[in-house]
Amino acid sequence: MADPVRVPGDHTMIGSPLGEMTPAQALRADAIRDVGCLACRLRFPAIEHVPCEIHHLTIGGRHGQKRRGHDETIGFCTWHHRGESDKPDKARLRRWLGPSYAREPAAFREDFGDDDFLLMAQNELLAAYRAATSIHPACGGAENDPD
Repeated sequence: MADPVRVPGDHTMIGSPLGEMTPAQALRADAIRDVGCLACRLRFPAIEHVPCEIHHLTIGGRHGQKRRGHDETIGFCTWHHRGESDKPDKARLRRWLGPSYAREPAAFREDFGDDDFLLMAQNELLAAYRAATSIHPACGGAENDPD
């Protein structure tokens, strides 16, 4: 089994009951950050990139439940993840961007889908990203790609 690594700047790891990420999981997190906010991409398919945080999906898809693990993660911007923004007009943000996962979980799931759909959509985005950039987490990155 690969040695776990700590991802610099990934504050989700501090005190995480899941432990540290493996190298493949760290590459997944990096790729998610490169792809950007999944909810923004679903709402605005032509958008290129909105910075995001790593969100760990939970068993049962509800807040406060046990996290599924580092392999079942998706990217959300601060609005979609925590309902926070540096913009003062939150009602306008809500109308434009849709509900926040943290503040309105039922409305969020209605607009964007349940956790299993979100994970599938994230994995599809990552597959397209890897194909376009030759980043292959399963083999440790492009430098180890035999092609």
